[in-house]
Order: sequence, then structure tokens, then C-alpha cells
Amino acid sequence: MKENKFVAIDVETTGLSPFANELIEVSAIKYEGNRKIDTFSTLIKPKTKIPYHITKITGITNDMVQNAPEVEDVMPKLLEFVGGADIVAHNADFDYKFIQNYSNYGFSKNKVIDTVPIGRKLYPELPNHKLGTIARRIGITEDGFHRAEFDCECCAKIYMEYLKVV
Repeated sequence: MKENKFVAIDVETTGLSPFANELIEVSAIKYEGNRKIDTFSTLIKPKTKIPYHITKITGITNDMVQNAPEVEDVMPKLLEFVGGADIVAHNADFDYKFIQNYSNYGFSKNKVIDTVPIGRKLYPELPNHKLGTIARRIGITEDGFHRAEFDCECCAKIYMEYLKVV
């Protein structure tokens, strides 16, 4: 595998709209090839309460984010962490729209790589190409889905599988 440098990113949010909803967690893991070299991960205190259905999906409660930093304090650090690296995410458009909106479009120069089409190409036989489905296909059996750092690691592993065959 070539020594590809990239940052896997995942966000957890209060809903589906990058304009009407808020970030409640962001994680980014920096890789050189298949080697993890650095991690950035934080909960984020939203200005509104986390809806119950989101807590059921993510496990993130209002108590957990009560003393977390606000998004205005997190985004400059995330921008610095990612720098000019390629961004890899599963269903990348979703994560990218949120980080773009909350960083005042600070990631506009980063190349974005989506592991959904990669998963479709690598594993066309799967019934769907959700992160958990592909992750289980490549041997990830633990259950931590819908928490940002775990999802970043799964996404990165899918991308690394792809890099082995391109």
C-alpha cells in the first residue's frame, strides 16, 4: 500500500441539517498509510438540547456535553489538525457539510473521499453499504457505531482496504 496521508473524520449531530442542527461530537484520526499517527476527538456543547432520539442513536446525553467546549472553540483546532490532508468519511457529504458550515467553509481546499462508493465497489454483494455492514464484512465485530472516533477508525479501515487494490 502506498504511503497515503489522510484524515478520517466523523461527526455526531442533533439532526440531519447542517444549518438547522448542531454538532455534538467530532473526531478526526490522522493516518500515514495504514499507521495511525494522531487523534483529535471531542464532544461539543450544543446551544439546544440533544433530542431523545439522537441520544438513543449515539448514546450522547445532555449531561455528557454540559461541560464540553462550544463549536466556536473546537473548529479552529479541527482546521489546524486536518490542515491540507485528504478527508475520508463514510457518507462524506453529510460530515463535510457540517464541518464546512461550522468552520465558515474552512475545509474548501481539502480533497474529500467518500467510503460509501468505495464500499459498493469493493463489496457489491452486500445488502447495503452502511458503515456497520461494511465494517463487519472486513472483520470489525465490536459494537461502537454512532460514536465519532469508532466510526472514524472503521471508515479508515475501509479506505485502507481500497488502497490495497488500487
